This record gives sequence, structure tokens and C-alpha cells, in this order.
Amino acid sequence: MIWGENGSGKTAVLEAIHTLSFGKSFRTHKPRSMIRNGDSSFVVKGMFSLQGSRDEIAAQVNKHSGQQLKLNGKSLSGRTEIIGRNNVVVLSPEEQPITKGPPVERRQFFDKMFSVSNRDYVKTLKKYSRVLKQRNAALLLVKENKSTVAVLKHWDEQLVDAGAKLWLMRVDLITQFKNNVESMIQRYDSSIRFKMVYFDEAPREETYRKQVRDALNTDLALGRTTVGPHRDEMLFIWDKRDLRNFGSQGEHKLALVLLKLAEMCFIRDNTGSYPILLLDDIFSKLDFERSQKIVSLLQSLENKPGEPVQTIVTTTDILNVESSGLMATGKETKTYRLERRCNT
Repeated sequence: MIWGENGSGKTAVLEAIHTLSFGKSFRTHKPRSMIRNGDSSFVVKGMFSLQGSRDEIAAQVNKHSGQQLKLNGKSLSGRTEIIGRNNVVVLSPEEQPITKGPPVERRQFFDKMFSVSNRDYVKTLKKYSRVLKQRNAALLLVKENKSTVAVLKHWDEQLVDAGAKLWLMRVDLITQFKNNVESMIQRYDSSIRFKMVYFDEAPREETYRKQVRDALNTDLALGRTTVGPHRDEMLFIWDKRDLRNFGSQGEHKLALVLLKLAEMCFIRDNTGSYPILLLDDIFSKLDFERSQKIVSLLQSLENKPGEPVQTIVTTTDILNVESSGLMATGKETKTYRLERRCNT
């Protein structure tokens, strides 16, 4: 447990752990924005130990040269090489856009979870993203009369091939994840009516190819590809209502908790071990009864396989966390207090 007043750097510790685990922060997609005012760069290093093996990971972000990652002293070409090695799940108010935000937030949530759990998924996603970027560039050239429509056929076939494979994998993995969500609901409160809506079957390749052809004029007018997996919407339904548009604050908070605990179990099912759970000031956002139920649910997950879940908690109120039961007697616990530094 890490505790201290606001501004003492508690969330920054979790942000550092996430950066070393996934190659980027959970608070921003722009690494340079994490650099402290007045500085030109930062370096963060960490050691992860899992099932007898150890990884030393370092991330350096420079205002001019961007981000550089190292794994056990070796420079990496990108984030792909560390994704899935040391997994973390973040439960933070910063993650609420997953239920409240636009479709891209939900796509990123699922893409991240599936990427750390399945190497083939991250490879397919990376290929699709690369082809999509190249097709969009070709669309702009045609729109500006710097190229011909015939050039697009090459990219169309690659797009359909990669996109169809991505859709097949995404449908299969979301179906699996739905079972994890339903399991969490049954353990927490079986009266809750919360579900996800997505394709029951992946669109056929021929159907996808026709959609790409039919959308050509629209794509040329906009200068970007308008059909494919990158446009997916995953709906969350709470008590027969679209959660994003009609959910209460309490429903959004509880839905996020259920999704994140289901994410933990999904990753364990697919990798063989629980990820590290990062709880960022979550107990100050929930009432006492819900906090205790969440702790009980977390403890039940640990008890089933007899495997502890390493949990790192930040809070401004140490008594609130202690009263939740999270730091129950018998657990190996450590407490750190952070204090704000005054610049002189």
C-alpha cells in the first residue's frame, strides 16, 4: 500500500509500473507528456520476477528522440517485445472512459487485454494497423490526384485478409471474456443485469470485401477507411439500457470493477498466472459496502487456485483501505508513505 496526500506521487508509481509492463502509461498515449516540467527526459527502471525468471526493464523518454525501451540491457525496436511478459491490470478512475467514453476506448481496452494474452492477436492487430495506415495514405494520394484508384486494389486485398483474421480472433476472445464477466457477476451479485453486445459470428471475408468496395467513394471523400475492425463498437448493456448513455455514476463504477476483475481472470486463464493488480485510489470512490464486497470477491479469486494476487494500492486514507479488509491479517503486506516535496 502506498499512501499520502494528493500530489505526493502515488499514481506516478503505478504509472511507472504500467509503463515498464506495457510500454506506455495508462493515463496518456503521449510519452513526452509524462516528462516533468523543466526537464528534457526521464528514465524509469524496474525488476519483475515471475515463476523463477527475472526481467529488468528500462524506459527512457526524451523530448526530442521519443521513447526507448530496454529489456535485460538490450534495446528494443518497440513495445511488442515486452507486451505480455509482466502483465498488470489497472483499476483507476482514469479508466472510466472504458464505459463512459467513445467506441475507441472500448476497442483499446479489448485490444490491450487480448494482446497481452495472445501473441497471435498482437501480431495480427499490428499487421492490420500497418495495412490500414498504408491504405489511408494511398486514399489521400488518390484524393489529391497524385495516384490512381487502381493502386488501392493492392491495399484492399491486404486489408481484407488481415481484417478478416482479426475479426475471427476478436469474436472468439470476446466470447471467452463474456464468460469471465458472467462469472464475476455471479460471485458479486447474481441479480445484476450487465452484459456485452458484439458480433455472434465474425463477418465473412466476402462480405467484408464487398463492404470495402461499396465504401470506396466515402473513403475517398474522407481520406480514410470507414469499414473494418478498427470501427468496431462493443456495447455494454446495464438492465436493458445502454450503459454509456443512460448509466448512473454508481453503475459505471461497478461495471468497471466487474470488467477489470474479469480481465484479471481472462489473463490468468490464457497465460497461467494472475497479473499484478494496480488499485489507484479506488476505495475513496466507492461506498463502504461495495468496497468490502469487492475485497471479498478478490479474496475468493485468490483462494480458488491458492494463488495470491500481487496488489498495489494507492490511497489518501490509510484507514479506509484497512477497514475494507484488503490488508487482512495473514497476508504479506508492506506500507509506504509518500510526502510531497517542496521545491526551494
